[in-house]
Amino acid sequence: MKVGQLYNIDSFKAMPEMVKDRISNIKFADSYNGTVLERNLTQVDPTVFEKKYPELTFLNLGIDADNTGGYAKRIQSLRTKDNGEFAFAGNETGNKGKISISGEDNDILVYDKEAFAEWTKTDVEQAALQGYSLTGRLMSTIDKVYKREIDSIGLTGIGVNAGLLNNTVFSSAAAGGTIQTRTAQQMYDEISALIIDQHNAVGNTPEYMADTVIMPVDVLNKLTITILNSASSPASVLLALQANFPGVKFVSSFRAETGGVGSVSATVAFKASSDVMKFRLPVTLNVGEIISKGSFQWKVDAMYRCAGLDILESTGGRILTGL
Repeated sequence: MKVGQLYNIDSFKAMPEMVKDRISNIKFADSYNGTVLERNLTQVDPTVFEKKYPELTFLNLGIDADNTGGYAKRIQSLRTKDNGEFAFAGNETGNKGKISISGEDNDILVYDKEAFAEWTKTDVEQAALQGYSLTGRLMSTIDKVYKREIDSIGLTGIGVNAGLLNNTVFSSAAAGGTIQTRTAQQMYDEISALIIDQHNAVGNTPEYMADTVIMPVDVLNKLTITILNSASSPASVLLALQANFPGVKFVSSFRAETGGVGSVSATVAFKASSDVMKFRLPVTLNVGEIISKGSFQWKVDAMYRCAGLDILESTGGRILTGL
């Protein structure tokens, strides 16, 4: 960042003359008596800053949100499976091959979530003095908190329902060591084996083949800066993975650092499609009417109903823990 972006250089150039012109007018005795106060020398920045949070990774993974279910307590998903085979013609036993369709089902519990915000006329007027709309900011905050909760639910679950990082439906295996103790080649081998093992498990079925790998932030950062083989190429481990798996995207989340089963780190290779999983959100965020609690006080309620991640295909993902 340049100095000119931090300071008004022209004002510093003029300061010596300003001091020289005005220093004789200062009543030093008054300063000792409290006339010159520190707060009188404070300039208030008109910008009202907001606290920033890590990126909401789950919302950008491409996993479908399903809004069916309404106010039901549970949501059941159904899937058909093909069975049987053809038999050799002229079989002496007279048995013919039988082909049939069977059904598979899974159900998931739905949870109600609610919150409220309230404010007074004084709050509104004080916010206006600072140049922003309090009610508008509150509505925006409700939306932001909601999105952060959805991100958490999708990755680590809600109630008894697990998330992408800590479910026991996907097969899992422990890494050979943490990312900080692995060599560049070992880093590459850990991630590539995770992807290949998942692809092998689904027989390269396009609908189930992993197209996304989510990992802890420090893992992705380490893959980005570590050169795989400095003797042959300046490419990092991450660039090598991207080159060899062009159909797979690599993303990170701070929740993956301790979001796995047993609060260990989790790196997950999975297919972000409705054939493998859906995010069950039967009632999306609802903001109620603004209610008057008195002549100068108001309140608004908000709610949503969510069951979280519904994994429909157990081979559609694979988890690597402890990397």
